[in-house]
Amino acid sequence: MKKNFLIIILVLVLIIVTVLAILSRTKKDKNANVKIPILLYHDFVTTVPDSDPDNFNYINTPQSFEENIKVLLDNGYTFISFQELNDANNGKISLSEKPILITFDDGYYSNYEYVFPILKKYNANASIFVVTDKIGKEVDGKRYLSWEQCKEMQDSGLVEIFSHSKRHVFYDKLPVRMIRDDVTQSYKIIEENLGNKDLKVFAYPYGAYTKETVWVLKLNGIDMQVYDLGMNYSNSFNNDFIKRINIPCEMTGTEIIEEINSTN
Repeated sequence: MKKNFLIIILVLVLIIVTVLAILSRTKKDKNANVKIPILLYHDFVTTVPDSDPDNFNYINTPQSFEENIKVLLDNGYTFISFQELNDANNGKISLSEKPILITFDDGYYSNYEYVFPILKKYNANASIFVVTDKIGKEVDGKRYLSWEQCKEMQDSGLVEIFSHSKRHVFYDKLPVRMIRDDVTQSYKIIEENLGNKDLKVFAYPYGAYTKETVWVLKLNGIDMQVYDLGMNYSNSFNNDFIKRINIPCEMTGTEIIEEINSTN
């Protein structure tokens, strides 16, 4: 009787171990190839002009942006930060089933005026890549963020501020040392105004890079580099080669999801 009891216990233990192993394998398989879309926005306007020199690729409306946020949330997407993405890539945390990142390039004042209230309304994370030489200025009729506005957004816990260079130039046409100095100086300025950065992410102006620029920035403390269009995957994620999806004017949330599903 005692022998039979021990056999039953042993069988139960084996069943439990097997089930846990299957569940663990299933979880790993499920997360093995998670898509990590990163959306790219630029400036925002309340009225769309009749014509645009950039074919409406770098402007959007607050109404369209809010629609995008609502549709993505309704379809199960989770807005995460670059810090969370980095932690997941280092095995510190697990990604949600449908993670997504929101980014804004250049540091336009409209990101504070129109976008920040929407981010707060939906408790959505986002990252802004600023051109430090343009902070607090108006250039070619475009108004840029102030450091006070950057700090307010950063202190909310919803917005990360990263570098989009000091001067916004084509990095594939400059000597490597000049590129290194431009980026390190931009982060020195950012940290003087917003505090030290545990994570340094850099988005290349115009997506222009070379193998040498990637190498030298990594060597000089840049943790993550963003410079191409396309999709990221958790099983092949590369901190030095991060891709985004540009969102043109009034692209709908449904169209964004279709783009995510079709982008490799």
